Amino acid sequence: MKKFNPSCAMYFLLPVLVFLCTLNTARAEQTTKEVTFAGLSALSGGASPWGVPIQRALILGFDKLNEEGGFNVKGQHYKWKLVTYDHKYVPAEAVKAIHRAIYNDGAKFALIQGGPQPMACMPVLHENKVLSLNPAAASIIKKEYPLSFNYNPSILTAYAAILPYLKKREGIKTMASIYHDTPGSKAAHEELKMVAGINNLNVVASSCVEPVAKEFSPVLTKIIAAKPDMIETCYLDPTQCALVTKQARELGYKGVIWLTWGPDVDQVLKIVGSAAEGTYMGLGGPLEPRTAIEKGLYKRFVEKYPAKDWAGNSSSLYNPYWLPMVLTEAIEKCQSFDAATVAATLEDMSWEGPQGKHAFGGKKLYGLKRQLLRPVTLVQIQGGKAVWIADEPVPPGILD
Repeated sequence: MKKFNPSCAMYFLLPVLVFLCTLNTARAEQTTKEVTFAGLSALSGGASPWGVPIQRALILGFDKLNEEGGFNVKGQHYKWKLVTYDHKYVPAEAVKAIHRAIYNDGAKFALIQGGPQPMACMPVLHENKVLSLNPAAASIIKKEYPLSFNYNPSILTAYAAILPYLKKREGIKTMASIYHDTPGSKAAHEELKMVAGINNLNVVASSCVEPVAKEFSPVLTKIIAAKPDMIETCYLDPTQCALVTKQARELGYKGVIWLTWGPDVDQVLKIVGSAAEGTYMGLGGPLEPRTAIEKGLYKRFVEKYPAKDWAGNSSSLYNPYWLPMVLTEAIEKCQSFDAATVAATLEDMSWEGPQGKHAFGGKKLYGLKRQLLRPVTLVQIQGGKAVWIADEPVPPGILD
């Protein structure tokens, strides 16, 4: 009788093992399903300094999740499929894009940048039960559209957090505002007046301009004549923020300028030059990565995109980069893709982000917890560069 030879056995078993491993891998790949997320942002036009970083952040965030293995719901394995669109910051273009996303690409979740843009998409989102997390104005929060969140520190949170800080730091007593001739921007202007009143600040002048305006000298002349201690720029786009700063200084304005909503630091320095000194800017996050998580994002960014693109727009990356993780956590917690179930889970979640604790609030004001609440970043141009000043929390009593 021949002795058993293990090496011979392995010779015959090896092909079988390889076949079984291949079969298991193939089965795993076959059972992985995709969930589609639609990202609508301005990839061209004046708002592209906001929109391009948003798109890139979503790409990096969803890629990270997929590289780490995706997620499971009720025993089924899933990975994300991201589809992106350029809505040019035009509401009509956003509506066209969301129709393509839902009806052609089967999107179950969405991000829509802007104020009028997500509002214009609400009916079709609601009709198709698509949950949206939008970097948008607080005015998008409506009881009739409970599946839409404002996944951004709205301009109301910026006013609530930063106005009392600047009042103390700069000793301002009066202010003026420039805002767009749009429903969202007009609503934001009313929010400014409300928060200014709470802080005993007098809004002595306001000017409403077209969303495409580039020449601000006429309105600035009237504003400067009212002698405000500070001029703020409400929902003006990044290019307009820079132009307002340049033209105000050219007209001799010496007071405080606060570019309230998401200016592009590089663009301000390029257009305004040395006259930008002292200008305050409200940003979506820190310019330089500070924590291990932020440094991880920076590493991923420079592996995929030019390092020079980080500097001016990095603050627009943080919120949308974390969005895929937050949404996935909610889906895993409730083990469902049902939009209403996921929304109910999201509204009670909290997590740590670049500036500290993040959570949804707004029930006191809107009747729904759909407004992202987190500290608001303030920087100032000092010595020709943007210097971090503070991450100010939203005070209680306004958006709880």
